[in-house]
Amino acid sequence: MYPSRFDRVTLEEEIQQQRVQSKLELFGYEMFANVATTFTPIADMPVPYGYVIGPGDTFTIQAFAATNVQYDLTVTREGMLLIPDAGSVWVSGLTFEEAKLAISEAIETRRIGIKSVVTLSEFRSIQIMLVGEVTKPGSYSVSGFSTLINALVASGGIKRTGSLRNIQVKRQGKVVTTLDLYALLLKGDDSANIYLRQGDLIFVPPIGPTVGIAGEILRPAIYEIAKEKNVSEVLSLAGGLLPTANAKNAQIERISNSGMYTLMQANLARKGNSTAVKNGDLIRIFPVLDKMDDVVLLSGHVLTPGGYQWSEGMKISDLIESKSILRQGAEFDSAMIQRENREEKRTEVIYFNLWNAISDRYSNDNITLQPRDQVIIFDTHSPRASQLSKVVKKLENEATASSPVKIIDFKGATPHPGTYPLEMGTRLLDMVKYTGGLEAGVDLDYALLARTDLQSDRLYFINISLKDAMNNKQDHNPLLQPKDKVYLFNKDLDRAALIKTPLERVQRETQFGQQAPIVQVSGSVFHPGAYPMVPGMRVEDLIAAAGGMREEAYGLAATLSRQVLMDSEFSRTDSRAISLTKKDPLLDTTNLILHPKDHLVLRTKPEWVQKPQFVEIEGEITFPGKYRIDKRETLCSLMQKVGGFTEDAYLFGTVFLRESVREKEQKALDRMFDQLERLLADSHVSQGVNKDEKMPKDQRAKDVFDVLKKMSPEKAIGRMVVDVHSAVTRCDESSDIVLEDGDRILVPKYQDDVSVIGQVYFPTSHKYRNDRAALDYIGLSGGVKELGQYEHAYIVQANGEVMSVRSSTSSWGWFNSPANVKVTPGSTIFVPLSVDRINGRESVEKWVDIFYKNIIATAMIANLMN
Repeated sequence: MYPSRFDRVTLEEEIQQQRVQSKLELFGYEMFANVATTFTPIADMPVPYGYVIGPGDTFTIQAFAATNVQYDLTVTREGMLLIPDAGSVWVSGLTFEEAKLAISEAIETRRIGIKSVVTLSEFRSIQIMLVGEVTKPGSYSVSGFSTLINALVASGGIKRTGSLRNIQVKRQGKVVTTLDLYALLLKGDDSANIYLRQGDLIFVPPIGPTVGIAGEILRPAIYEIAKEKNVSEVLSLAGGLLPTANAKNAQIERISNSGMYTLMQANLARKGNSTAVKNGDLIRIFPVLDKMDDVVLLSGHVLTPGGYQWSEGMKISDLIESKSILRQGAEFDSAMIQRENREEKRTEVIYFNLWNAISDRYSNDNITLQPRDQVIIFDTHSPRASQLSKVVKKLENEATASSPVKIIDFKGATPHPGTYPLEMGTRLLDMVKYTGGLEAGVDLDYALLARTDLQSDRLYFINISLKDAMNNKQDHNPLLQPKDKVYLFNKDLDRAALIKTPLERVQRETQFGQQAPIVQVSGSVFHPGAYPMVPGMRVEDLIAAAGGMREEAYGLAATLSRQVLMDSEFSRTDSRAISLTKKDPLLDTTNLILHPKDHLVLRTKPEWVQKPQFVEIEGEITFPGKYRIDKRETLCSLMQKVGGFTEDAYLFGTVFLRESVREKEQKALDRMFDQLERLLADSHVSQGVNKDEKMPKDQRAKDVFDVLKKMSPEKAIGRMVVDVHSAVTRCDESSDIVLEDGDRILVPKYQDDVSVIGQVYFPTSHKYRNDRAALDYIGLSGGVKELGQYEHAYIVQANGEVMSVRSSTSSWGWFNSPANVKVTPGSTIFVPLSVDRINGRESVEKWVDIFYKNIIATAMIANLMN
């Protein structure tokens, strides 16, 4: 069998090891393996006509006439066969054919009209002798029908020290034949395989000179040579070379006259065949290299990848004759050829435009292919760098100190970032095109090329303007070098994070007495952070590197801080103003050249509103809706925009909601209830006078906590009490309020009712009358219940104010009794529950009173809003 190739064609080269079969056997001796150890005469085979008759052979003769007769007759010691009615016939020394004829003639001439049939029924036994290099030498009794090979096989064969090419048969002291087993094994010639006779002697001499042959040969083995004198004749013994043999690369291992092994090269395609061989030689035939030549390989996004025959002058269009072999989504703008430089033994790449190559045969992109080129077709969606990872790995393996790895990195705003093989002589824009082109929104004014100095291995940067490069400015479209890294930016990428690693390397490479070439920009720019400083870099270049100034940037001036190194030991920081308009002759402009460690700060416009602020006004307004406000705009000025109020507007009941107030209220409420929970828990477990009487150990302890849980307040709403009437009618500064983003104003209709709720016998609402006050309305609702706290009653006015009947604005009755507080339309009067009567606490009455009234006030505000 021929060695099998890989199922898929590949151009990967394997290291060719000079190895052949690790063990060689002597040729021909396997025919004596597993043979019988005793001789069994062969009695059931047809008698060959050349068999020589001798004493002891038995004939069977059948005569057919008037009567049929059969005789079994044995040849006498004198060689005679005694036939009844026919006499004696001399048969010894005759062949079987001659003996048959003689016997038939003797019978048929003596008796007329008789027919005879003659055959041998039993063979005689003969004594032979086997000596020399045989497995079991000695005397053997064998059938007279035995041949030389029968005797050798029956006796166990020839030892590996015996010759297969000079087996002698001696008869009466003379050599009657010499058998060369190679003639039988290799050519099927058994002419020397004679029948043995009584007293024959078989002699096997020691093995003669031997030559081994191994490798890509039909029958690798060790051969005994007789007449073979050169390599060609030995190859004939081994069956010749295999098709995979490399005839130009053969070796002869020989023992030299000095007693040491040596090697001789033999080109069998020329005069190596005539090289003389010596005893003990070992001929090695190596295989051809495991390397395909005169082929090209098509791979990537194609329907029929694999190897194709190369021909002289073959081009890309000959390999890709039609777009039909390309898969859906194939990239037409770029493709790549991986090529082997056979002189330098290095891998090279060539990029080309696939569409030009297959559509225009005379295009420069229709490159002439060379043997073993690999054409790689990209697709538009897969990561392109991953498709080239094997090529990149190969280039990395081939790199040396004097020949750095020819790869380049693309990072940032590119469709296919990653590591790419570099085609020497390629410019930046060409390589950008091969990596997928420029993304939409890429920054055309600022890109970075990080380049490693191949001598010092230090990193430095080059500022690139893609806009200038596209306008044919060659200094912004440089020739790329090995190990270059290209950084492309857009408005979304974090530029500082993207270039952080190379900047850290620059920082590490900065030596004593120097300053790292890094500058910083902060403030109102799109991408603040640290950037590499290139020679001749100006303030305006740093602003461009940061993506430009933001909308809110102060466009007249900026501040530049500069670190000055003094005597390489001390540093100080100087600040200077930078004119961004270049109109102030007393200030530095954006043309100022930067120094290492400079820090530029761009300030925000004074009074800049970053986010538009809106307030919403609803209810009894001429033009309700959402309005944008300016900084420090007041409620009075807003009312002038909305067209005033309707006739039904109730200014005193206006609800003014503010988010910042709501957040503070919510935090306060949460904090108070947390304190109340801890207070009640501490009071429950603390020692007290007659505590068992005030709070017996029964279900009431649990009830207190259940009540507390149900007392959780409503969510804070953030209402502010504002005197809207004074603020909007007179624009009174003391009553007016500066608006904030998210403020909400609700102007209700006039309300002519007063509500009474809480611990009264009949909570209800009453029509407002200016001659009635708080206690009047409580009396109209049936008065206070037994558990109500009459002296703690509250009034929630329509404008949000909360007043107690004990407040300083009320008139206390005699002996500190509650006074009759004036109420306004839309007010709510609340009579609270006496907490001290239900919780049994001694010292917490005041705390509960405070918290409970805050809860009630919040609930009343929500009720009014609803």
